[in-house]
Amino acid sequence: MCAKLRKTCLALAACLLPLLALADETLHKHFSDDQLVELLEELGFRAVDKVEDRVLSLRIDGYVHYLYVYDDDDLQLYFGLTGYEISPLDINEWNRTRRLSRAYLDDENDPVIEADLLANAGYTGKQLAEWIAVFDRSARQFHDFVATTDQSRRGESTQLSTAEAGELD
Repeated sequence: MCAKLRKTCLALAACLLPLLALADETLHKHFSDDQLVELLEELGFRAVDKVEDRVLSLRIDGYVHYLYVYDDDDLQLYFGLTGYEISPLDINEWNRTRRLSRAYLDDENDPVIEADLLANAGYTGKQLAEWIAVFDRSARQFHDFVATTDQSRRGESTQLSTAEAGELD
């Protein structure tokens, strides 16, 4: 009896394991803010906060990214910097030589980078995590690029001061 029960449990477990692997491959097209926070935390992002309706913030190693959820459920990540003078030519250089994001100068002439994830075909948790990781790397590269092309610091050291680095926390 015990051996038969053990075989049945093993067979059931063998059948369920592939389903557990597929759980991460479920296509998502719509989330409430709370569901999105929960999914991001399940994916390992610990500093996720709801800023306002349809806007979340993600803190990754001192960098804060904003996640916007549009009416059609497309997602957009946003990272902006202040205190730098960068020319439109430099922004164009960034956009010309990089993929998967776009940079621009906002209304206050501050450099910004954004990326979109379209939801119409759906996305898995794994795709969402990878999209965020790619954006985080791009944002860090963008920060370095802006710091080295900063017009207000030409001829000076491009290393961030302690006060500036503190602004990232």
